[in-house]
Amino acid sequence: MGCVSGSSVFPLGFQSFTSLTESGILRSMEDGSMERRNKINSFGKGVLAAFVFLFFGGCASVPSKDTALKTASDPEHIWKPTDVATQKTTERMELPVFEPQSPYSLTKLLELGLSKNPQTRVAWWSAQKSLSQAERAKAPFFPSATVTLSGTRTRTGALSGGQGSTTDTWGPGLTVAYKLFQFGADKANAESAAFALAAANYQFNYALQTAVFAIQKSYYQYAAAVTAIEARKSSLEDAENSLKNAENRLQNGLGRSQAVLLAKAEKLQAEYELIAAKAALEQCRAELALAVGVPVSKEFQIEVTFNDFEPLAKEVTTLLEGALKNRADILAQEAAVEASEKAHFASERSRWPSIELSGGVSHLHHNTPSAPRWQNNYNVGVGLSWNFFDGFDKQYKALEQYAELKKQRFALRQQQLQVLKDVWSEFHAFQSSVQLLTAAKALEAAAQEALNASRSGYDSGLNDILDVLSAQKNLSEARLKRTQSQSSMATHWAQLAYVSGRLNTDISEEPTEKNP
Repeated sequence: MGCVSGSSVFPLGFQSFTSLTESGILRSMEDGSMERRNKINSFGKGVLAAFVFLFFGGCASVPSKDTALKTASDPEHIWKPTDVATQKTTERMELPVFEPQSPYSLTKLLELGLSKNPQTRVAWWSAQKSLSQAERAKAPFFPSATVTLSGTRTRTGALSGGQGSTTDTWGPGLTVAYKLFQFGADKANAESAAFALAAANYQFNYALQTAVFAIQKSYYQYAAAVTAIEARKSSLEDAENSLKNAENRLQNGLGRSQAVLLAKAEKLQAEYELIAAKAALEQCRAELALAVGVPVSKEFQIEVTFNDFEPLAKEVTTLLEGALKNRADILAQEAAVEASEKAHFASERSRWPSIELSGGVSHLHHNTPSAPRWQNNYNVGVGLSWNFFDGFDKQYKALEQYAELKKQRFALRQQQLQVLKDVWSEFHAFQSSVQLLTAAKALEAAAQEALNASRSGYDSGLNDILDVLSAQKNLSEARLKRTQSQSSMATHWAQLAYVSGRLNTDISEEPTEKNP
């Protein structure tokens, strides 16, 4: 029933309560003292005041039609937010202020990412939640205590020829309960929560590794985009030189107009590719800012460097064994399996009875017509409780935990196979990328020599403009292959460290701890 105005309800409630008080209570106490009559009136007014306060307080909490949330009026019009929808407690993101004179190196980006990345914060708070759950699981090992403060008014009706009486009872109390034994169910629940906490902590470590790798990968993609722009600029310069040579030969009567047109088309193509490379750079800048965990900005300047890597001397089997022992997600899944085992054990033991020790004390005041008095009470007991039938709820809960345990075990097996596949693939990909970079550098040098030779032949009349443009195109492609090979090699190095379970990128040394 909705809230109505006080003018329609309050008089009716007041009259009903007043008539009940006057006719039902006061009338039966016509022979009582005036003091008791005043007490009852005071009690009735207090109850009435509490009722009115709660009633109208509840009505005041109901939102009005003007502030209620609504949907769009029809499917053809957009939804416009109301005042309630715009009253948000979250703050909007503000654009950061970067230092244009201090470009970020990869090390600074990693430091910034670990302090700003929201994904690591989500994993950390998930671990904090698991910590709270693990502490809650220890609650059954402590007694529970409840403090009460109660008040009761008892009215005894008059017998034929007799007189009724009213008794007020109030006072504080304390009850304590402690579970003595339940066949290890509480202990298993606490151990399950502890393993769940370990799994959350390993997931946090894995989130850190994932954040580090995402920053490294985006950084090397950004670096590749920067070097691609440099390569496109060099290709544009080559195209401009070829166009000038063709125009000079045409002016001197040694060339043809077709050569000038071909050289101009090649120059326009180089300009087009340079514009596309600059657009790709801004996309990489946005991806890098997202990986770091900061809003993208034009002032977000990056210092680009590539390290020189050598092929790994260690065998791939060493990395495979290390990944199974040290990778955080594998350790998290192993802890999840242990947690499921303990939870299954607890569900089995919860079907058995429990023994509980209980006790309580109270200090009650009885205000009787004869004389007020205090009463001290206490109780101590030991009880056995066994819910031997609950509609098969505990039985199916145990089956549910058993199915969860099996699922976690097979998930661990699948994850181990995936890790082996990732390490194997990235190991050979990195080894190949080192050789590919060496080949790409040699290809670029050879293409540069071929272009120089073609230009010399073109100046001497031995070669056609098509030979120069073809050599120029080959050099442009060789430059891109070199930049792509640099980025690919660095990315494969970082990814090999990531799939091997290392927080850093030094995979040439063995880790000193199991927890990465």
